[in-house]
Amino acid sequence: MKKFISLALAVVMLLAVCVPAFAADTKRITNETANSATTLVKTSTLKEDGTSGENFTVIIPADASIPWGKETATNMNYSVEAHLGYGKKLNVKVSGNREMTLTEDANETIAYTLGGKTEYLSDGPVVNPQVNVPLTLTVDKETWANAIVGEYSDTLTFTAEVVRA
Repeated sequence: MKKFISLALAVVMLLAVCVPAFAADTKRITNETANSATTLVKTSTLKEDGTSGENFTVIIPADASIPWGKETATNMNYSVEAHLGYGKKLNVKVSGNREMTLTEDANETIAYTLGGKTEYLSDGPVVNPQVNVPLTLTVDKETWANAIVGEYSDTLTFTAEVVRA
């Protein structure tokens, strides 16, 4: 008998807790009240899965190869897309050592300059559709003429941050 009473009380307590979950704020229009009512419709800043609606994507080249003797490499472009909150912008900066180092001898280098947009600041919080941002790497003719033939490399760093407008 004690088990039955315990089970019954547990069920009653569960039902008591569940009732508020089914309650919803509603408005009723009847012939005894006003002829109209209002409903506030608003968006959430969260997606259905609970993650933030704010996001951005910066697509950068994984690797770039420059043919020997070519003065300007233009296959360095990156792309940007953003969906941010009010008053925010996306800022992307590109940096490097401005010098590529020979694989076999770190004392041998080739100087280069970065051109195009080494810093990109979006016009507003939304960049859609995706924007292609030009980036070039230039090695002057004289540097090529005085360089030992080999594989030189450097690492470019792309930094993306959300900033207040």
